[in-house]
Amino acid sequence: MPRQTQPPKEELQKAGFAPKTAGEALNPAQKAAIDAKYGPLLIVAGAGTGKTKTLTSRIIRLIDDGIPPERICSITFTNKAAKEMARRVNRKGPFLGTFHALGAKILRKECGKVGREPNFAIFDAHDSFDLVKKAVKEVLPPKKVNDDDIFPMTKRQRATQETPAYFDQKISEIKNLGMEAAMKKDPALSSSSEKRARVMRVFEKYEELLKKNNAFDFDDLIEKVTTLFKTHPEVLAKYQSMFDVILVDEYQDINPKQYELVSLLAREHRNLSVVGDDEQTIYSWRYADIATFLNFDKEWKGAAVHFLEENYRSTGTIIKAAAAVVKNNRFRTPKNLWTQNPDGEPITLFEAWGENDEAEWIAEQIKKIRAGDARADIGILYRTNAQSRAIEQALIRYNIPYRIFGGLKFYERKEVKDVVSALRYISNRKDGIAKERLEKNLTKRRFAEFGARVTAAGATGATGDAITPLNAIKIFLEAFNYFEYLEGNFLNADEREENITELIAFASEFTDLDALLERLSLLEAADEIGKKPMDQGREVNLMTIHLAKGLEFDSVFIAGAAEGFLPHGRSIENEAALEEERRLMYVAMTRARKKLSLSFYGIPSRFIGEIPEEFVRLEKEGGNGDDGSGHSDDNRGDNGDSFWEEENVVQFD
Repeated sequence: MPRQTQPPKEELQKAGFAPKTAGEALNPAQKAAIDAKYGPLLIVAGAGTGKTKTLTSRIIRLIDDGIPPERICSITFTNKAAKEMARRVNRKGPFLGTFHALGAKILRKECGKVGREPNFAIFDAHDSFDLVKKAVKEVLPPKKVNDDDIFPMTKRQRATQETPAYFDQKISEIKNLGMEAAMKKDPALSSSSEKRARVMRVFEKYEELLKKNNAFDFDDLIEKVTTLFKTHPEVLAKYQSMFDVILVDEYQDINPKQYELVSLLAREHRNLSVVGDDEQTIYSWRYADIATFLNFDKEWKGAAVHFLEENYRSTGTIIKAAAAVVKNNRFRTPKNLWTQNPDGEPITLFEAWGENDEAEWIAEQIKKIRAGDARADIGILYRTNAQSRAIEQALIRYNIPYRIFGGLKFYERKEVKDVVSALRYISNRKDGIAKERLEKNLTKRRFAEFGARVTAAGATGATGDAITPLNAIKIFLEAFNYFEYLEGNFLNADEREENITELIAFASEFTDLDALLERLSLLEAADEIGKKPMDQGREVNLMTIHLAKGLEFDSVFIAGAAEGFLPHGRSIENEAALEEERRLMYVAMTRARKKLSLSFYGIPSRFIGEIPEEFVRLEKEGGNGDDGSGHSDDNRGDNGDSFWEEENVVQFD
C-alpha cells in the first residue's frame, strides 16, 4: 500500500488535535505508533498518554495512505467513546462504533441464518433476566405456592444457589467464554453432574424463548455473529473482504468472544491495530482477560509493539506513586510512565476513626478547595456503592452539592427505600404511603405476615414501647424473606445487600426508631433545600472506581483505602483477583490531575504501603464521630509522622 507523509498540522488540528504541550501535536512515541507499518500492531498506552488521540490519528493516516474510509473498522466499548472518535476523525465512511453495534449491523443482514427476522428485538439486561426467570419456571417448576408468592423456588434450588440470577450468570458465561470454559469455572458443572444438566435445560429453554420472541440478548450480538462466521464460511469471507483494517480501542477490556470476532475478521489481511493499557484491566467480572492483552504479540506473529509512556494528565508525584503501586503486580507489561508536569503537592493520607469521621474530613477538605475555587472539579471514588452513604450525609451537612455518577443516591435506592418504608410503618401504622409501597413491591400476603410480626413484637410507636431500629429491620428482613427476594429477582443482589448492611450499620447508632426516622427525613429535606439552580456544573462527583475509568478530575479523594474495601475482602486470598484490585487502585490514583487524597479507617490498604514515603503527607488525628464539629490542625502529622514506621505498617505476604 502506498505510504504518504505525516498529515499536515492544519489537518490534524481541524480534526480536533490541539497540542497539549508547547511543541507539536504529537510526541515522538505517538507519531511512531501512528506511522507503524501495516500488519498487527499493539499500542501499550499508559494512563493519560493520549491513547484516543493516537488511535484517531492512525485512522486519519490510514485514509491519507489511500485506504478507502469505508474499508476501516474501528471498534470500542462505549457509545460515548465511539462519538468522541467520530468527532476527532471527522471523516465520512469508517465504521466507528461499539462491538455490539457492529454485531447488530451484521445480524440485521444475516439474521435469517440464525433463525431470526430482520425486525428482531434486542433485549436489555432486564428483559433478558425476565426471560431467564420464565425459562427457570418452565424447566424447573417450583413447589406449589400461592400465585402472589415472590419466592417461587424450592429449598433445593436455594441450597444449591440455583436462583434465576445464577442461571442468568451461567448463560452469560456460556455466551462470552464458550461452553467448556464456562463449565470449568464451576467444578460442580462437570460433564456428568445433574447440576450441569439443569443449567443446560434452562439454557436451551432460554434460547428457545429468545427465538420465539424474535429477539437477541446483548451477548448474542457477539456470540451469534462468531457462530455465524464459523458455520458459514462464505459469510465470514464476505465481511473479511469488506474491511482492510481493524482497529480496537480499550483492548485490555476485550473478552474471549469479542477477541474471537476480531480475530476472525482480521485473520486474512492481519491489519489489526489495538490500543490499551493492561494496568487498567479491571473488568474481569465482564469476562475481560488480561492474558489476551499480554499475549498479543504471541498470538499475532511479527506484531509491532509501541509504548506511550508520557502522561499529560497528572503531576509527577501522582504518576510516580501510582507507578510504584502497580509495579508490584506480577502479570503486567513493564512500562515507564513519566510526565513533564511539575511534581505538585504530596498525596494526602488521612487515618480516620470510622466512616463518619472519614466522610467529615473529606467534606472539610472540599470546603477548603472550594474556598479557593468555587467551581473546582472534584471526584470522590470508592470501591463499593454502599460506601456513599456516610459521604453523602457529610456533604449534605456541609451544604456541598453532589451527584452520584451512573447511579442513585443512597436513600433513593430501591432496597433502602423498602427498608425505610417498613421502619416508617412500624413507627406509624397510619402511614398509608409506606404500606402501599410494601404491598405493591412485596405482595399483600407477605405484608400481612409482616404486620402480624410487628404486632407480636409490641411495636406501637411513640404511644407505647417503641421497638429498636435494629429489631425493626430484622422483623422486615425475616417477614419478607428479603435477602432471598433480592437473590431471586435482581442481578446485582450482592450490591443491594451491601447497601442494606450499610443502612443497618447507620441504624445501629440509634436506640430509638423515631429518632432514626427523623434523622433520615432531615437529611432528605436538607438535600432538597440545598439544591440551587447555579449548582449545576459545581457538583462533587461520587462514583465507584469502576465507573471512574476514562474520567479525570483536578482533585480526587479515594475513600475507604483499607483492607476489606480496597482490596475487597473477596479478593484477598486470590492472586489474580488481588492484582486486579491493585489495578483498581492504580486507575483511581491516575484519575487525579493536581491533587490526590487517600483516606481510611481500620486496617490500611496494603497498597498504601506500596507508595514511596516521599510522595505522601500524613494527616492523623482523633476522630470527631458524627457530630459535625471541626478538626484541629494541631495534632495532624506531616512528613515527620511516618505512616511507614514499623508499628504502623501491616505486613502482607
